[in-house]
Amino acid sequence: MNFKNLKQQYTHPRRRQAGFTFPEVFLSMVVLTAMLMLVGAMVPLMVRSVRYASDFNQAQSLAMHKVAQLQEAGYENIEGIRLNQNALDIIDGTNNAPQDNVNGDKSATLEFTVTDNVWRYFPGGTTSSGAQDTGNPTRPRGYIFISPYTPSALTSGGVTRYNLIQATVVVQWWGWGSRNQMHNYSTTALLSRTPVE
Repeated sequence: MNFKNLKQQYTHPRRRQAGFTFPEVFLSMVVLTAMLMLVGAMVPLMVRSVRYASDFNQAQSLAMHKVAQLQEAGYENIEGIRLNQNALDIIDGTNNAPQDNVNGDKSATLEFTVTDNVWRYFPGGTTSSGAQDTGNPTRPRGYIFISPYTPSALTSGGVTRYNLIQATVVVQWWGWGSRNQMHNYSTTALLSRTPVE
């Protein structure tokens, strides 16, 4: 009898067979399912956030472009009729375009939706052919609100004149999906009369 082999047989425990037990498999399936559900819930939120960031950047770009156009046009052209003439094409050429504010003494609301094709910059604002979706009441729009900047008022001989006009540019667009809501981006600039009186 070989006692050496017999000794080794009793001193080394039997090795466990490779594999997983049922509780280990069940626990790993529960963890995997929970992780997949979490990722599935996060994807729509991430897509919505990316879409909003893209829309916000578009609105900001449009508004800053419009402010630059107003600054280039100058104080003397800040009235409805002039902003649509002399190749300026800053506002929509509608018949009811206000013709005040040449001296900064009145307020006006102007629109640039058509002039700048605002609807093309946002999803859902165009038809399948790429034309303006005029039947859509929630189409994107662009507005300019002009008013005198009150702190710049100077009164001389009973006449009040303003050396600054405040122009606020607003871009409106609507969100997408089941939570369709209106969003705004606005920026304000002061346009100075030159020379300042």
